[in-house]
Amino acid sequence: MTPGNAPFLPSVADRAQRRAFEALLALPRAVRHRAAGQPHIVDGGALDPDITVGLKVLGRIGGKELDERSVADARHALAAESWLFAGELADVANVEDVVLDGSSYGAGDIPARLYRPHPSPVTVVGKHARVVDPDAGEVGTSEAGAEEAGAAVAARTDAPNVDNREPRADPLPLLVYFHGGGWVLGSHHTHDAVARALCAGGEVAVLNVDYRLAPEHVFPAAVDDAVAAFRWAHAHADALGIDPNRIAVGGDSAGGNLAAVVAQECARVGGPQPAWQMLFVPVTDLTLPRSRSYELFSEGYFLTRANMDWYEANYLGGGTLPDDVDAMRRDPRVSPLLADDLGQLAERGLAPAYVAVAGFDPLRDEGNAYARKLSDAGVATTLRVHTDAVHPFINILATDLGRRCMAEAIGALRMALHVR
Repeated sequence: MTPGNAPFLPSVADRAQRRAFEALLALPRAVRHRAAGQPHIVDGGALDPDITVGLKVLGRIGGKELDERSVADARHALAAESWLFAGELADVANVEDVVLDGSSYGAGDIPARLYRPHPSPVTVVGKHARVVDPDAGEVGTSEAGAEEAGAAVAARTDAPNVDNREPRADPLPLLVYFHGGGWVLGSHHTHDAVARALCAGGEVAVLNVDYRLAPEHVFPAAVDDAVAAFRWAHAHADALGIDPNRIAVGGDSAGGNLAAVVAQECARVGGPQPAWQMLFVPVTDLTLPRSRSYELFSEGYFLTRANMDWYEANYLGGGTLPDDVDAMRRDPRVSPLLADDLGQLAERGLAPAYVAVAGFDPLRDEGNAYARKLSDAGVATTLRVHTDAVHPFINILATDLGRRCMAEAIGALRMALHVR
């Protein structure tokens, strides 16, 4: 286990803070809006009021920025924040800690956590039941007034009892998921709630990969582990009860970067390829100068420019930028936006993509740019811009915004992997 990445054990004070935050979110929407104050508008987008409140909470309890801490302390701080905003864990059938043997794929042993869904047509995202019509293949929600999930529009009221579930006979689709954290922070523990939600709502198995982190393991260690994890999953699909033709890759932030790189590398090198790529707020370009969204949202919206500079220095140089940093930044395994062979990769079957970006995020523009470049190259691509969200919205399932974004992503996941 990477130092500083043990499971988070909340203190009495942590539990009190979370109860207070959840009580605030349980208040009527009008009351929450008053607590948020005047609408926060930047570049035509209005920040979600609950996120405004959440940022105020973090400002009150957060102390130092992540880049001002030691690596171990920053890992603990991110784990605490992940736990604070995780919400109620989704119900899944089985969770198993596994070790992937990456020796055949250019890596070593890779810890991971494998989640399997219940076989019932009713699944759960937090407290909100997701209901599937097996005839129409449509997904709805039991939460009054919730946003529709992707193309999913219908709900059933006659769903069977979730306690009368039978084992699955058919192979499952699989999402190989890479957590965020700037290639320095995070683990399968910090993204447990995300993996559970995707598993339960999508009715897919999820392999939550604990790839090697910097500064202990600099680039390309994380890339090697990510590619090896996908190839391991494909090679062991039969033993795992997985459909090898329905294995997707996904991730958030640095994990979205790794998912994009895995899709490119598998198309570039040959062999099995992901069926789909799910990219939440991905890092796609570390070259200079940074994009306009870096200037607009350089601080105050959870992810800061200083955070990104710190992550980059640790990922590429173990704490200090190396002399050849410009060349490393241009490597498509670091900056997938800079790949000059996307057209060729598309002809070789580069996986269709779902790219979801946040309106209040330094990474907004490069996420948009990558989606456009994929589409221009001939890759089937869906771009979803959550104009009211911050980085990384998919991890804040305690909020209505986080659940709404997750529901949309789940709708896209189900359609892409043909979950009926």
